[in-house]
Amino acid sequence: MKLLLRVIEDLSSLFIEWYGDYVKKIIVGGKSFEKNDETEETIFLITLDKVSKISLYARGEIFSFFYNKVRNKETTKDFILNYGILPKIYGLLLSPKELEYEIPLLEYLNTHGRVIYSVEEEKNG
Repeated sequence: MKLLLRVIEDLSSLFIEWYGDYVKKIIVGGKSFEKNDETEETIFLITLDKVSKISLYARGEIFSFFYNKVRNKETTKDFILNYGILPKIYGLLLSPKELEYEIPLLEYLNTHGRVIYSVEEEKNG
């Protein structure tokens, strides 16, 4: 899981560098974590302030922009050299309010996912 986690770290860093304080939480989960298999799919949920009025399509484009940037990083190249494929990372950008909705995928991530960044946790220790 080291290679996938390094790619996720790069992707998270790009979002945090670009959006700064607007990034509230990042959660990852999916089959890659359940099966401990880096070649399986990973869900990358990022909570951002000020995205509630942006269409889901545009949010997908935003994620694609950052995913394409991380494709050129050394960590992603190492992943490709090792597995022969790009990491299967599916992005979801939501507002903090949208996290409260009872969407099954969100419930799954809240229960089985791993919080890798949270403003609340950062401030509290």
